[in-house]
Amino acid sequence: MSSRISKQEEERLLATPNASTAGTGTGNRQRTGSNPADTFSDNGGSGSDSDKMENGTARADRKLTAQMGVAASSAKRETPLTAAMWFPFYLTCSVGMVLLNKTLSVNFPNPNTVLGLQNGASVVYLYLGGRPFVGLFDLSVPFRATQFKPFLFPTVNWVIMLALSLKMLQYNSVATMTMFKTLGTLITCSIEILYFKVSYSAKAKASLGLLAVGSAVYAGTDVGFSPVGYMFATLQISSWVLQTFIEKVATVDSEQTKAGVAVIRNMLSLPVVMALIGVSGETNAPYELLARREIWGQVALSSLFGCGLGLGTSALYKYFAPTTVVVCNNVGKCISIILGCVLFKDSLSIPQVIGLATSLAGSFFYGQEEKRRLEAARRNASSGGHIR
Repeated sequence: MSSRISKQEEERLLATPNASTAGTGTGNRQRTGSNPADTFSDNGGSGSDSDKMENGTARADRKLTAQMGVAASSAKRETPLTAAMWFPFYLTCSVGMVLLNKTLSVNFPNPNTVLGLQNGASVVYLYLGGRPFVGLFDLSVPFRATQFKPFLFPTVNWVIMLALSLKMLQYNSVATMTMFKTLGTLITCSIEILYFKVSYSAKAKASLGLLAVGSAVYAGTDVGFSPVGYMFATLQISSWVLQTFIEKVATVDSEQTKAGVAVIRNMLSLPVVMALIGVSGETNAPYELLARREIWGQVALSSLFGCGLGLGTSALYKYFAPTTVVVCNNVGKCISIILGCVLFKDSLSIPQVIGLATSLAGSFFYGQEEKRRLEAARRNASSGGHIR
């Protein structure tokens, strides 16, 4: 399961890496941290789904499939028409996961229980997809106890972040969730500028300013404003921002493939989820699940969409330019917002729509500027220079 997003230089970029190395990574030691975007699903709605690519398009140019753990069988040449079919596949998984999470949050307000079921289902899907006769994910490296230890601490905040994602959807519209996720990028960059003294170009700062203005307009005109909803959204984004900096500290060398790391993180999350269930008073949720079989289907499908989202992202970066994938990512956001308004009767005022569009535009332009910055840094490094 996963999760959103990270940006501190190349170690914390919010994208899935490049498919030019499709099928590689088997048995290789991989530098990996607790990045929610590294996982195959962010069923909490944080960075699954959509913000995984905005700030990391340049890194995506190098090692998408190796980091996603997609097996070598996916590297076969495909016709343009077949490759183009990954677009509807990606959009279906991205939009479907968001809408199912919203449905679960409203109809079964037990986010920790839902998260535990989703993470457990993701382990099963990854295991089955990693079987040699299936070949979707690379699980060729044997699991050992020593591989689990480095991920113990980062997993705790990761689980809290995902649970809060589900909780915020209980009170907020899909549009509000999208706005807060773009706002998280602004907060992270502000901390980097003020505390870590990371320099940004004038265009990047202008893009972030556009994002800030759009977010302020949206929040100030939100006709569906919920104090409780905004409280959970603020806590979720705070947890997300914390996670991006935890990644910077907790990045480790792992001999596991990315699919294997996703299995490890999801397995480690289960005891944390059980503790959260007890603390939050969701102990009666399992009994309610016995009487509501439709919840099981929604959980299973949302987890499947989460794994499919990772696979689809991998394929898109393999066959198309990063900018094209980012555009597809934003299309998915817009579709999710529109369907959210239709299916859940979410109301948006005209100023809200303008603010949201402005925020999304700022987020997109920032992603493009960050891509150019990292491409320049990579060229500088290849010529013997130093990457900041």
